[in-house]
Amino acid sequence: MDKLYIGIRAEDKSYWERRTPIPPHDCKYIMEKHPQIQIIVQPSTKRIFTDEQYLEVGCLVQEDLSQCKAIVCIKEIPLDKYIEGMTYLHWSHTIKAQPHNMPALDMMLKKNIRHLDYERIYDEKGVNTTAFPYAGIAGVITFMNEYGKYLLKRDIATPFLQIGPTYQYFNKKDAYQALNVAGQAIKDRGLPKEAGLPIIIGVLGSTGLCGKGSMEALQNLHITLVKPSELKELVNTPNDPKHRRTVYVCPFKTTDLVRHQEDYDKEFTSQDYYNHPNQYTPVFHTKYLPYLTIIINDIYWDHKFPRYVTNSQMRDLVQSGKSRLQAVCDVTCDMEGSIQFLKKYTTPDNPVYFYEPVSESIHDEFDAKSPKDIMYMSIDFLPSQLPYDASIDFGIALRDIVPHLAYSDSNKPLEECGLPVFLQNAMITLHGQLTHKFQYITHLRNINDQLKEAESFQPKKALKKVPSYLAIKLTGHLFDTGAINKILSVVQSGCKFNIVDIQAGQSDNQQTSCLLQLYSKNKGQLMDEVDKVIQLCETLDIQVDME
Repeated sequence: MDKLYIGIRAEDKSYWERRTPIPPHDCKYIMEKHPQIQIIVQPSTKRIFTDEQYLEVGCLVQEDLSQCKAIVCIKEIPLDKYIEGMTYLHWSHTIKAQPHNMPALDMMLKKNIRHLDYERIYDEKGVNTTAFPYAGIAGVITFMNEYGKYLLKRDIATPFLQIGPTYQYFNKKDAYQALNVAGQAIKDRGLPKEAGLPIIIGVLGSTGLCGKGSMEALQNLHITLVKPSELKELVNTPNDPKHRRTVYVCPFKTTDLVRHQEDYDKEFTSQDYYNHPNQYTPVFHTKYLPYLTIIINDIYWDHKFPRYVTNSQMRDLVQSGKSRLQAVCDVTCDMEGSIQFLKKYTTPDNPVYFYEPVSESIHDEFDAKSPKDIMYMSIDFLPSQLPYDASIDFGIALRDIVPHLAYSDSNKPLEECGLPVFLQNAMITLHGQLTHKFQYITHLRNINDQLKEAESFQPKKALKKVPSYLAIKLTGHLFDTGAINKILSVVQSGCKFNIVDIQAGQSDNQQTSCLLQLYSKNKGQLMDEVDKVIQLCETLDIQVDME
């Protein structure tokens, strides 16, 4: 019986990327359970598992993967490395029509690639089986190392210096031992008052996957958990001797960050906030930010949500003398997003920059003459800093998935190719085309092109104060039915528009929401166009809400 070959690429996007999607012991598991499958591994001298370890379990190690039925890797693939007609399983970062990765999508279509994306592999409970907490874990470890060095540059020595950068440790167990040693030293020897006691770390998004990872890592510092309501009293008692012997950690939920604009007593629900973010106003910067020493930002955010800390809010707080904020560890890394002064991404080589909140300027080096600076860490590929643990979890997730790729027939239509439905749902390209569930990407690309052409039109604030502006939210099956094209055709005939936000559903039972800003010099004409859109949406079964 002929062998079915599965390939594992050597990661080459960054020299920091040492992970592998399938460790040697999981390769052995696959080949023993499926004798017809033979795994070929591209050689690598930086991978967390050596070539010898793969050879020992029966893998072949060679550069050429062209005979494989499928190739598995983690990060994006250089355009010239795609093999014609191959099946690939990896993160492509294309499902939101990210402009910088559209050349890769075009190449996959051109070369007839069958591409499956980790981002769309869900189990029967709707959980992404290839999502892990390592960004939050790695972020905390490296950040505490940098924070210790930051304090030392201010002539303040602390036990945080006993913590190294994440990549220094073989696995998280080793890193947690260092955190434990530092935490015990804080209990035994204490923290100097010059550090600005009490040290209070606020964790935004503490209940999400990244947030849980950050909380897990912080627990090893022998922290004291506190509630948001307790922060004021802690800060108002700076001479409490307990402050020298602990680090306080305050987990924040979304309900702590915003309140309803009109109904202050309305019970907060995440669903209502996600559906109607424009009805909420941020309160974090006034209620809690003044008490924090450090922010660890793990919260999910996109442009439809308010920012939780803006440049002006931070500047006002500093100028009023009420800011205690020394540093930010931004795990989610949304550029100028939930925390607006995320101005650049950093790397493990140079993990932090410094933000001066009054001038709103940044610089790479610590400046003792600029005492108001806030240290900011924004490494946007943190999981690669824990390659062993991340690879172990990847192997567990993939070892029963990968055989499906070997047995399936890439020449047949999607529904007949032999893949289970959950993998069919993760397939983006097939036979030189986008699969049905991902055809919306074409529309998103067109919208991105339209936005580029309309960049000179910028009114994205205070629309209700200007009679000739209006915002409407469309909800329904906009892309898979072609409704969005019909609606935009109507809009374009009578007014200008901006697409402020779009949340695309990727399955048949998921709806898409789209927020449109409409503009016309004539208010009457604008309202006529809105009426046309409403009438059209009624026939298309699209919900219209005036924002």
